Amino acid sequence: MSALKAPIDYKRLEEELCAALAADKLYKLQNDAKIRAIEQAVPTYEHFRQMGKGAHLKPIDRNDMKSKSSVQWNPLIKPAKYHDSTVSEALKKSTQDKGIESTVIKSRKSCKDFLQSWRTITDHSEKFTYVWNLRNDLQHHVFRVEIPASFLGDFVNVCLQHLSKVDDITPVIELLGKLSTCNRFDLTVCFMTRDEKSTCERLFQQLQLKGRSSDESFESAIKSLAAKYEIKLD
Repeated sequence: MSALKAPIDYKRLEEELCAALAADKLYKLQNDAKIRAIEQAVPTYEHFRQMGKGAHLKPIDRNDMKSKSSVQWNPLIKPAKYHDSTVSEALKKSTQDKGIESTVIKSRKSCKDFLQSWRTITDHSEKFTYVWNLRNDLQHHVFRVEIPASFLGDFVNVCLQHLSKVDDITPVIELLGKLSTCNRFDLTVCFMTRDEKSTCERLFQQLQLKGRSSDESFESAIKSLAAKYEIKLD
């Protein structure tokens, strides 16, 4: 009887209820993600498992990538040379303004800063240059946690537009390769929309076409890279 007469701990009951509701919500999200993985016919069990584990995560919305700053600046520095190849004409438009270098360095601090800078650039070639200049920071700094699916979709389109203006495909292959080594890359690819995957397929088809006409050694590298993006090439 003493237990029945004890005061009811409403706070503890509320905490238990919230925990139970959270667990139930997570279970539903994971179950829906697994069903979606089956419908998408993911290639391996690891893809299936990652989609289940990451069910509670949401890709960054495109609106979240917009910069809140009213200050206008161009976050570009003079681009590095692409191996031993000639720097493309599109990259020569990059500014050498001294104040811009510190802005690029600042963008290395977080994915959020990088995305805000990315959003301010409108020209496809300049966007490509911006990512190229930070290529050595992508894996361990910018996308240390994961690549937002919305960015990956945008960047694939940027690569496709950039490729239409240049003949050298080496920089595009290198950047796509670096992104494929970032954390949770497989999960990011799974979150790409159907339109984004279609654009990705067209990008690799163009890479394959230009690779054959310039250097046959590119073909195997492109096919291997395409597989990481879940693209099948003939």
